[in-house]
Amino acid sequence: MGWDRSAQWTGPSMLPQRIHPAARLLPGLLIVAAAAWWGLSIVGTGQPVHAQSPAKAKAAAGRVEGGSDVLPLGTSATGTIAELLVQAGAHVQAGQHLVRIECSAIERELEARKSDLAAAEAFYLRTLHGPRVEEISVGVANVNLAEARLQEAEKALQRTQQLREGFTVTRVQIDQALRDARMDQALLDEVRAKLALLKAGSREEDITEARSRRDAAKGRVEEAASRLGYCSVDAPIGGIVLSTNVSLGQLVSTMVPVTLLTMVDDSTARVRAFVDESEISTICLRQRAHVTADAVRSVQMDGIVEDIGATVVQDPLAGDSSRQFRQVMLSLSGDQQQTPIGLRVSVQFSPCTAGQSPGK
Repeated sequence: MGWDRSAQWTGPSMLPQRIHPAARLLPGLLIVAAAAWWGLSIVGTGQPVHAQSPAKAKAAAGRVEGGSDVLPLGTSATGTIAELLVQAGAHVQAGQHLVRIECSAIERELEARKSDLAAAEAFYLRTLHGPRVEEISVGVANVNLAEARLQEAEKALQRTQQLREGFTVTRVQIDQALRDARMDQALLDEVRAKLALLKAGSREEDITEARSRRDAAKGRVEEAASRLGYCSVDAPIGGIVLSTNVSLGQLVSTMVPVTLLTMVDDSTARVRAFVDESEISTICLRQRAHVTADAVRSVQMDGIVEDIGATVVQDPLAGDSSRQFRQVMLSLSGDQQQTPIGLRVSVQFSPCTAGQSPGK
């Protein structure tokens, strides 16, 4: 429909009724341009539209533990508990006596074996060193005495033989004088042989035999002492006693081994935290964490994740047994002296940093 050039314009009612199609796209183009400008303004601030903050784990419950695993202590002795020298919570030094078991029979046996060892040791030394100078002197004196007695007996025999048998001497007297001379000769031979042995010293075979007896006696003493040592339970390390499981007068036996007490090294501390399985992806090795305790306000420590458990467990500190957790071990830094073993704590993990691989 054309426009009548002869028509006269009389007001707004006379505006053309037909609008160009490009004019209808103008509002949409304006909206697109505004959105683009808003997006560019955000990029200019350095914050992408789809930027997300790093994942951050919730606070996990945990417990302070010693630097080593719990150490159960028992005994290889059979008897009754005579002394219980420590109680739960006591701090002990390495080698300190903790429990003593009644073993009087073994004590008496040990004393008897020590006496046997002393005798065997003396015999060995006497055999090894040989006779003393004084013993050789006694042997020489015995030889001299025997020679003197033999000379006297021989003279008596000569006088007897010079007498006329049947008139001044009887046959019995002659036989007796002959017997005395022979006996004194035999005695002289004996003491001379003993003196020769004294001067020769001990034979190698005698020394070996004496040494073997001494060593056997020593072994029996060590065996009895070892069994007696089981009657005293000593602390293998310095630490804190966690629990005592026996009482005075209680019978313990090697037939039914029992744990007498448990202890742990408290020279260093660590934290065992329980992280919900759904949040384990936010935990990384060498990740930092902050440890606090509601019961002890002064406990403020920093920790580092050292190990992430590979198996799913139940949190013994939580009442809901349906939830599953992973154990995370943390080493602690800072003042640990006022941190009691067994203290319940709360662990707040920092976000994982670049280069740290999250748990799986």
